[in-house]
Amino acid sequence: MAATAQLRSASAVLNWYNDQPQSAFKLYRFSVMPKNITGAYDGKSKDEGYEKLQSELSLIANDDYNNFVLGLFSEKDKEKAIPAINKVFTVNDAPLGMVAGYGVSNQQAQINNEILNEIRALRAERLADIEAEANEESEEEEAEVTPGSILAGMLQQPRVQEMLINALSNFAGGMARPRVQAVSGTHTETDLQQILQTLFSKGVTPDDLMKLASMPQSQITMLLSMLRK
Repeated sequence: MAATAQLRSASAVLNWYNDQPQSAFKLYRFSVMPKNITGAYDGKSKDEGYEKLQSELSLIANDDYNNFVLGLFSEKDKEKAIPAINKVFTVNDAPLGMVAGYGVSNQQAQINNEILNEIRALRAERLADIEAEANEESEEEEAEVTPGSILAGMLQQPRVQEMLINALSNFAGGMARPRVQAVSGTHTETDLQQILQTLFSKGVTPDDLMKLASMPQSQITMLLSMLRK
């Protein structure tokens, strides 16, 4: 795993170097290893060392986001492989999505951003579709609310069923045969009895019919008008 940069600009590196007592330095790319050395100064002059370091830092390309290490050596230790003190740094800030030393290229970072934006757009589109479908279903439900559908819903209610049955019971049990024929047109009393038997077979009881017969005329008229539409 790449070390975290402690300094993040050429000026910060130069200031840190200037504050240290050591003059000799080695500049490494990535990590402190002899094969990673990109520049060095083994003299005793701080001013010369500063100029040399400034020159080395100016050679780092603007799109180079890798970690570097500046190792400083004491006079007695400058031949050693391990510096007396060092600092990890970057000269250029890496774009979003890149890790210094291991980051993706600018082109790959742009591709990653485009993919992310596409995913966000698809998600927003899907949410819009879901909302539109929900609105359409709501409109369809509202459009289906008609007098017929209201009546159908009412007929599913046990109390409404009882009222209708009671009204039929009143017609069947309280009128003579000629009257039934006059009221029901072409239907005879036998037909009416058959209708009642069918209702009874579906769970209707005489008590249900009686309750319907006891309804006010206005309620029965309303139900009949809706049924005949």
